[in-house]
Amino acid sequence: MLPESAFDRARRGAGQLFAVTRPAGAERTRYLIQAAELARTHGFAVTWVGCRADAPAFWPWQAILAGLGGDASVLDADPGASARKVLEVLAAAPALVLIDDADLAGEETLQLTRAVAASVHHLPVVLVVVTSGTRLVDQAHAALAEGRITDARDLLDQAAREGDPEAALGLPGMWVNKFRGRTDRALAIARLRDALATNPAEPLRTRLAVRLEAEHAYDRRETECVLQALEQARNCGDQLTLAEALSLAHHALWSPEHTAARLALTGELIAVASAAGLELLALSGLCRRTMDLFCLGDPHAERSQVELARRASGHPGVLFFHAAMDVMRTIRAGRFAEAEEKASACLRLGLGAGDVDAETFHSSHLFAIRWLQGRGGELVDLAEQVTHSPTLPDLEFSFEAAHALLALEAGQRDRARSALHRLTINGLTAVPLSSTWITCMFCVVHVAAALGEAEIAREAYGLLEPFASQPVVPATAIVCFGSTELLLGIAATTFGDEDLATGHLERAVTTNIRLGNRPMTAYARATLARTAGGETGRELFEVAIADATEMGMTARAVAWARERDGLAGRISIRRESAWWIVSRHGKEIRVEDLVGMRYLARLVADPGVEIAALELVGGEDSGNQPVLDLVARAAYLTRIRDLRARIDDDPSPRLEAELEELLSHLERETGMGGRGRNFAGPAERARTAVRKAIRRAIDAIAVTEPSAADALRDAVTTGYRCSYQPVGS
Repeated sequence: MLPESAFDRARRGAGQLFAVTRPAGAERTRYLIQAAELARTHGFAVTWVGCRADAPAFWPWQAILAGLGGDASVLDADPGASARKVLEVLAAAPALVLIDDADLAGEETLQLTRAVAASVHHLPVVLVVVTSGTRLVDQAHAALAEGRITDARDLLDQAAREGDPEAALGLPGMWVNKFRGRTDRALAIARLRDALATNPAEPLRTRLAVRLEAEHAYDRRETECVLQALEQARNCGDQLTLAEALSLAHHALWSPEHTAARLALTGELIAVASAAGLELLALSGLCRRTMDLFCLGDPHAERSQVELARRASGHPGVLFFHAAMDVMRTIRAGRFAEAEEKASACLRLGLGAGDVDAETFHSSHLFAIRWLQGRGGELVDLAEQVTHSPTLPDLEFSFEAAHALLALEAGQRDRARSALHRLTINGLTAVPLSSTWITCMFCVVHVAAALGEAEIAREAYGLLEPFASQPVVPATAIVCFGSTELLLGIAATTFGDEDLATGHLERAVTTNIRLGNRPMTAYARATLARTAGGETGRELFEVAIADATEMGMTARAVAWARERDGLAGRISIRRESAWWIVSRHGKEIRVEDLVGMRYLARLVADPGVEIAALELVGGEDSGNQPVLDLVARAAYLTRIRDLRARIDDDPSPRLEAELEELLSHLERETGMGGRGRNFAGPAERARTAVRKAIRRAIDAIAVTEPSAADALRDAVTTGYRCSYQPVGS
C-alpha cells in the first residue's frame, strides 16, 4: 500500500517515484486498485496505463497525457523534448500515474520514463512503475527464496555488472558484512554508492541508503547512523523497505549491549514481513528472535527454535543457523559425541547453502567441545589457523583469544601469553564490541587468571559487569559457556577479592543450573570449590567430579580429583609440558623441570611406599668395589717391610720419605678395624644424587609456597630407600 505521506508531499510539489516489482496477478491488481482509491480520496487525478510489447513509440505516455487532459501529439522522436512537454502537463495538477508492465515497454518509453523520474521530486505527482519480475535481480530473489544462495549471489553480481542499481543491495535485508575479502567488500560498498548516485526512485533509494548505513555501522561500531536510516525507512511507507531495514539494523547492532533492543526489532520485523507476505524476511526475523532469546537466557528460546525448525524447511540458509543453535543445545546438555556429529552435519549444510561462516561455526563448535572435555590443547594449531582465516571479519578477535586459551590448555604458556598480549596491547577497551565480544572475554579472563595478569583481569571485570545477568553466548547463539557471573568470579579471584569472587561464583552455579548448561554447571562448581576450600570445597568437587565423569569430561574429572585431594592437605604433583604443577589446599604453583621434581612426583604418587633410590635414577647395583685389591695391598705391605729393614741399616732421608708416603696412602684406603675401603657403588651414588636433587626441588617449591615445601620436608625420607609419608596417613 502506498503511504499517505507520499500524497501529502506531492501536493506540496515534492513528488515521489515508486518502483514496484510484483508478478502479474490478482495481488498486483489489488495493490494498484488500492493505490488509485487512496489517490482519489486525496483529490488526485488518476491515470493507469499498461505497456504492451507491440505498442507504438512512447506508449503509454500518449495515454497518460490524454488522461490528464494533455495533448498526446506533442511527443516526437526527441526524448528530451518529449520529456519537457510531459513535465509541463504533470506540473499542472496533483496526479497519480500508474505504469503497469513497464518491463514490456520499448527503449523510447524507458528513456522518457527515466527522464520524467529524474524530475518527479519537483512535481505534484506520485509515479508508480510496476514490473513483472523478469530481471536478473528478480531471478536472484526467486533463487534465494528457494534456498539457492550461491545462485542468487551470482545472478545479483551479473545484474550489478549490467548496471541494475537494485543489484547493489546484494541479498537484501538478510545479513551485513557478508563480503569478507577487502577487494570484494570494497566493490560491494562502491556499488551501493554508485547506485545511490544514479538518483533512483523510491523506495529503492531508501533501501540502498539503509544498506549502506548498515554496512558503515558494522564497520565503525556506530549505531546512530543505522537507526536514523531505519526511521527513514519507516517514513518511506513501503513494507519491503521497512522489513529490510529492520533486518539490517538488527544485524548491525550485534553486540551484547544491544541484545534487548535487537529482540524488539525482531518482533517488529516478523510482524511487518508477515503482513506483507515477505516469507523469507519473516523467517529471518524468527531466526534472529531465537538467537536473541538464547543471548538473554530466556526460557522461551527453545520453543522459538522448535517453531523455526518447523517453518524453515526448504530454506537451507536459515536451516544452517537452526542447526548451529541445535549443536549449541546438545553441547549444553553434555552430549559431546552427539554434538560433534551434529557439528559435522551443520558444516555440510552451511557449505551447501553457501554461507561464508560455515567453517568458522564448525571450528567454534569443536573448540567448545574439546575445551569442556579438558582436551582443548589438541586444537591449538587449528585455532591459530582460523585466526588468520580470510573469512573472518576484520574486527573479529574471539579466535585470537581462543588461540590463547587453547595454547594454555596445551601447556604452552609463552604462546598463550604472547597471544593475550597481542590482544590487549592497547587495553581491553580497544577490543571492539562485536557479535562475539563476550566469548572473547571468556577466553581473556581464563588466560589472565592462569598467567596471574591481575590488571587485565580487573579491566575485564569492569567491562563484563554490566552483562552479569546474561549468559556467555555470541549473537549467533552457536555456543554457550554458561553464566557471565563465572567470569566475574574468576576475575575477582585473580585480582585478590575472594569475598567478591565467592558471591559471583555462587550465582554462576545457580544460573547455569537454570540455563540447563550441565558442563558449565560442573565447571562453575569446581571453580567455586577452589575458593570455598575445606569441607565445603570437597563436597562441591565431589558433585562436579561425578557430573563430569558421567558426561565424559574425563580429563577435567581427573584434574578436579587431584584438587579435591589437595584440599585435605595432601600434596599432588603433575606434569604440564615443561612445568611441574604442585597442588595443596586447592592452590597450585608451577615449578621448572628439575630432576628432583621427577623423583618427588614418583614418591607422592605412591604415599607410604618405599622406592629404592637406585630405581628412582634408573640404575642397577653391581656391588661394592674395593679401592685396593688383595694383590696390591700385599705388594704395599711387602715394600713397607723392605723399607723398614733397609732404614735400620741405612736411615737415608729418601727411604724415609718413601716409607712415609706408602704408610699415608695405605691409611687412607683402610677403614675401621683395618678393613679395606670400597669405591662408592651405584646404590651409594644413587642415594647421594637423589637426596641432593630432592633437596634442590623442595627449595624451588619453597620460593613460591613455603608451607608446601615444609610439608614435603616432613613427609619425604631419603636414603637407599625413599618414601613419601604424609602426616596423618
